[in-house]
Amino acid sequence: MKSGIARILLSLSVSVAAVACAQNNQNEKTQTHTENSGAQLLSNTQFQQKLNDLPDEQIIDVRTPEEFSTGYISGAININIYDSDFDQQIEKLDKSRPVMVYCKAGGRSADAAEKFESAGFSSVFDLQGGIMSWTNKSLPVETTKPPAADKFTADDYKKIIAAPEPVLIDYYAPWCGPCRKMEPVLEKLKSEFAGKVNIVRINVDEATLLAKELNIENIPVITAHKNGKEIAKTSGYQSEEQLRAMISGLLK
Repeated sequence: MKSGIARILLSLSVSVAAVACAQNNQNEKTQTHTENSGAQLLSNTQFQQKLNDLPDEQIIDVRTPEEFSTGYISGAININIYDSDFDQQIEKLDKSRPVMVYCKAGGRSADAAEKFESAGFSSVFDLQGGIMSWTNKSLPVETTKPPAADKFTADDYKKIIAAPEPVLIDYYAPWCGPCRKMEPVLEKLKSEFAGKVNIVRINVDEATLLAKELNIENIPVITAHKNGKEIAKTSGYQSEEQLRAMISGLLK
């Protein structure tokens, strides 16, 4: 009987060890994959430091030409990711040289970074938060034309949040995919909660100074205000259920 129990315990020990070993191997594979995964996401200061460190980098701004003209990082080449021949355009670049890529807020540059990796560029660096993050840090930009005056100012913002009714603010941009996806839901909720909650959409391209002052990056950003104070803030795409939850918090 004792020998039978011993054999069972030994068998269980071997099985546990095998599972642990397999798990360790999987963890090691995952860690290696993470360490070797393509583009490096850099903060604004890290991106600037990398620009200073690299002698032969290629800086690629993947925004539209209209956006590019309002302000770009010195030395940047504008290749619009929305162009139908974007893949063909980047094939003309030197794959042996590092690529520094950015957009407005980070979404398009993440897609572009994947394209650079697929095309065989070995060193790709992506600016987290895009040029919004860059300018929020007061880092230098160049322009080809004077920036247009903001249509929405800090004074406009203060009036909105000072109103007696609760406020839900959506910081968006016309070129932002998740922002466009949320628009019909926000319009629906705006109509449904009229008179109870003021739902306002602020185009960050028309409120650049305010966006900088409020440190708005990685749009869309949703903020909830009550009695003149911000009580909640979230970023990224929000479902109707999540937006309703924020509104419910405002109505409590």
